[in-house]
Amino acid sequence: IPKGVDGKARLEAVRLRVNGPQGPKPGSEEDRLSYLRSDHMLVRFLIARQWDVEKAVAMLEGHYRWLAETNMSQLLKDPFPEEVHIKRFYPQAYHGTDKLGRPLYIERPGQIDMPRLLKATTCERVLQYVYAQTELQIRRRLPACTLVRGEVVDKSLNIMDLDGLSFRIVTHTTARKVVRDVVTMLQNHYPECSGRMVIINAPKVFGIAWSFVKPQLDEKTVAKISIFGSDQREAYVRCLLDLVDAEQLPAMYGGKCMCDNKDPLSCMRAVKGPWADPEVLKCLEEHPLDKILTPEGAKLLVEKREVEAASKPDETSLATEDEEAGEERDAVPPGLPSGFLTRSNMVLPEKEAE
Repeated sequence: IPKGVDGKARLEAVRLRVNGPQGPKPGSEEDRLSYLRSDHMLVRFLIARQWDVEKAVAMLEGHYRWLAETNMSQLLKDPFPEEVHIKRFYPQAYHGTDKLGRPLYIERPGQIDMPRLLKATTCERVLQYVYAQTELQIRRRLPACTLVRGEVVDKSLNIMDLDGLSFRIVTHTTARKVVRDVVTMLQNHYPECSGRMVIINAPKVFGIAWSFVKPQLDEKTVAKISIFGSDQREAYVRCLLDLVDAEQLPAMYGGKCMCDNKDPLSCMRAVKGPWADPEVLKCLEEHPLDKILTPEGAKLLVEKREVEAASKPDETSLATEDEEAGEERDAVPPGLPSGFLTRSNMVLPEKEAE
């Protein structure tokens, strides 16, 4: 909060406005989602507009209209059968979490193949897919990370891999439109959601462009961005491993994760993170987002697990009882050698891109 600004008073002013005629249309899907008027949501937009009440309210009004115009409630239910093609020709993935519990988002714009993508789907559908995935970040991934962490997680770590970026890609009319619309969407509708950006494999021309852009950004934004050239792999691997545990970081970026144990690119297709945990998803269904994204609500799952762990019988005492039972306990099934252990393994199926 800027010095001299009464944050509570300005939050209350915005709250009153969006709970009136400047809020979502009465009876709409947006009106029924309490999170859209929650303090967490309103503060994000206030920060984006330097705590200017009028500008924050105008931004929120625009967001509510955009959610309705894009029919977001239906997009979130859309199975997007063309997803396999989108991921192949416009590579992007939400993969695991960093050391702060934030979702890890990876995008590879240098590998965009728009001509082939447009043979499988349309520009409109690509944008709808990106819109839906970004909204799911707010409604599912960030809350899921919050529940597992036990504290509010409302930002992501983004890796932008520019390997392969060429003049052909940056001058393609449709590719430029998609990128421009996505950037506009992020700026206007999802402020304060990026915690850190690591740009890797940047071509030399990018460095020249950055030297012109950097002076126009505030220090807070610049501090979030790290840039590494295509000849700085060791440096960016060290940076990423400082931010992400090796087990969560894809092997192609210096980590140990290879989701199908065969193909390094399988991490770009896999579903990996707290948002894939059935217990977490059940908790998300049982509690509203505006409750979860509070200091108290963030502890719901952690406290539940602590209670369950405390109510379980002590494993040490059970083991002692088993030992005393002697012959009455058959620890090893007949026909198997002593010390044989069995356990189930969850194998992530490979999702091949046709």
